[in-house]
Amino acid sequence: MKANVLAFLSLFVATSLFAQESKWHYTEEFYFVKEVPVKEYRGHQFRYEIAVKSMPGDSLSKPRIHGINVGKGPDDFLRSNFSLETRQEQDWTVYTIVGTIDPEAFKLWFYTAVNGNGEFYFDDISFYVEVSPGYWKQLPLFNASFENGKKNIFDGFYVSGRNSKWVQTKITNTVVKSGQKALMVNSTGQKPIAFNY
Repeated sequence: MKANVLAFLSLFVATSLFAQESKWHYTEEFYFVKEVPVKEYRGHQFRYEIAVKSMPGDSLSKPRIHGINVGKGPDDFLRSNFSLETRQEQDWTVYTIVGTIDPEAFKLWFYTAVNGNGEFYFDDISFYVEVSPGYWKQLPLFNASFENGKKNIFDGFYVSGRNSKWVQTKITNTVVKSGQKALMVNSTGQKPIAFNY
């Protein structure tokens, strides 16, 4: 009897140790990228900001924001030890990416994605460079807050080429942080998938 109990406990412990743990997440159905030319500011500190109002459909749904140094070619990704900071301004979260422009960078790419379900609003994109100690200069960005009024609402951005029946994008003038317009992304019907590790 003792041998059976010990065998069962050994099997139970071994199974528990080798079982994979699952972590749930959503696939990326939509993203946009803002490119900022930085060749003349290599080695300088920078700040990139984007305001986001999130109404996620569940606890897994969220926006993702990050940046990367890019060299001369489109796949020339350089070391990017950037930090992401957040602050609340009324019902908007301002995401700020801070870091140093790589000495070999020609541009920075700032990536914004929606993972999961809900309504997400994006506005007030800005970029600052520290041109001398303690002195920051805001650089102009084309169509930075989706205000240009052209038919292509993503003029000045790279956008995921993936068409998704779950994602709708449009310009809104009812939910804005500043100015007259903001980007609204509505994502519905997505199902989380398990990532085993």
